[in-house]
Amino acid sequence: MQKASSLILSVLLGMSLLLAAPATANQVADEPPEVECDGQTETGVSNFFSRVEYAITYNESTQRVCAVAKNTGEKNESFGYSIWVDDAPFADSGSVRLAPGDEFTDNRTITDGIDATRDNHSVRVSSHNGTFYFNFTQEIDTMNEQGVPTPHFESLTVKRNGTKSGQPRVILEVENEGRRTYVPEAEVRTFESDSRYLNDAPDGSPGGRYSVRLSESNDGVIVGTVRLYGGKFNPGTKFDRMSFVSYPNGTYEIWEPEFGEIPTDREIEQREVYYENESAKKKYGGPDVDPISETASKAGAVLVVLLVVGGFWFWRR
Repeated sequence: MQKASSLILSVLLGMSLLLAAPATANQVADEPPEVECDGQTETGVSNFFSRVEYAITYNESTQRVCAVAKNTGEKNESFGYSIWVDDAPFADSGSVRLAPGDEFTDNRTITDGIDATRDNHSVRVSSHNGTFYFNFTQEIDTMNEQGVPTPHFESLTVKRNGTKSGQPRVILEVENEGRRTYVPEAEVRTFESDSRYLNDAPDGSPGGRYSVRLSESNDGVIVGTVRLYGGKFNPGTKFDRMSFVSYPNGTYEIWEPEFGEIPTDREIEQREVYYENESAKKKYGGPDVDPISETASKAGAVLVVLLVVGGFWFWRR
């Protein structure tokens, strides 16, 4: 009985050592599998039950991660990898079963996961038994909708009829086409509206559609500007801006002005931020409206909206 117990113990110990000592990513593959894209390449070997040789490549110009793995052993084996971009999870291949001789290839473009508010970026790729880091520097124009996705105004409309208060409202549609979560603030200014804060969306969900009540009359011309910026989480970041003129007949004009300076916390708290456009004030305000002055500055409208946009909470394409 004692000999049998010793034999069983020896077998279990041998198996544990075998399973606990797989080859690491530092081992060099005999013939690394060919990767489909160019760039910085790292290779590794996994041999838990069989032998899988794999290669991971990152191409900075195309912002693409390529992976290829081949079972060069004699038994079935599994392979999988995951990608993190700028310290946030981006993609996971799951576990892929490979029979002897089978090859697995995959590639992912990681542009949607890049943090546009940073200059120094990192791509981390982890396999079953190895982790690789690819670092690069890229200064991103956060107001360029054709580059790395960031929050932006999808549309702006002015609703004059059918509001509960009887006053006009600015309707803002905010969209983020990427997978990175941002928490920006939105500022709305007009000539006559009182300053106020809006902390929720009409449909009860974060991001998307926001409605801003104005103090202007329904039968007047409404002039203002809206800006979307980083807020407390990404101070100094500028995302989007629009200026608008809304006419009583329902038509309106929209254009993109210079962003200007992001308002300070003091300006917002003291309600001293107003829409600065003296020519528009004279053109649309009428003969009885004084030019913009320090006294009139408190008549401006400021709206700060806390938006949770993008990522896994709000992802629209």
